[in-house]
Amino acid sequence: MGWLGLRLWHWSRLPSFVHSEERGWPLVLAQSGLWMSFGLALGLIILAVLRLVIEPSVPSIGARIAAAGTLPIWRRVLIIYVAAVGEEVIFRLILLSAITGLGARLLRLGRRAPMTSVVWVANVIAALAFAAVHLPSWSQAAPMGAGLAASVVALNALGGITFGWVFVNRGIVFAMLAHAGADCAIQLLGPLTR
Repeated sequence: MGWLGLRLWHWSRLPSFVHSEERGWPLVLAQSGLWMSFGLALGLIILAVLRLVIEPSVPSIGARIAAAGTLPIWRRVLIIYVAAVGEEVIFRLILLSAITGLGARLLRLGRRAPMTSVVWVANVIAALAFAAVHLPSWSQAAPMGAGLAASVVALNALGGITFGWVFVNRGIVFAMLAHAGADCAIQLLGPLTR
């Protein structure tokens, strides 16, 4: 899947990323920490919205967060890793790149980089698909009503759009790190907030 994603990314004509050798490893490590912290901040904002805004009117939100707390830490860390790497490869590297490449070709942009509007449309579509695949895991922990479904889709789409922006502007590795940071807030800190 990674190979396919890299081929689609190249085909999409999205901007290329500066190689780590050109920037130096200390800077790469600092940037990695920065993007993971960015994701953690995003995750904390989402967690606050879940707990303080949505949960009072949709109490089943709390059941999913509590369910995460019943898993051993090693399993939650594994979930964070799998989600950050796997979902970013599928939804950003493959889907966002494919939609961007198709949009650029439909608009007959030739060899030029895709227009910003094409990239944003692709990002929103990929984010909505990303949000939709999160519905089944939430429905396992709580009955899926309209309020819960709308909340899950809205908040995951927000995360997906943000990770897509990071992917387009900084690359897939930093999108994975931001995603991991956000998932740390939900999976590790979320269960402690009750």
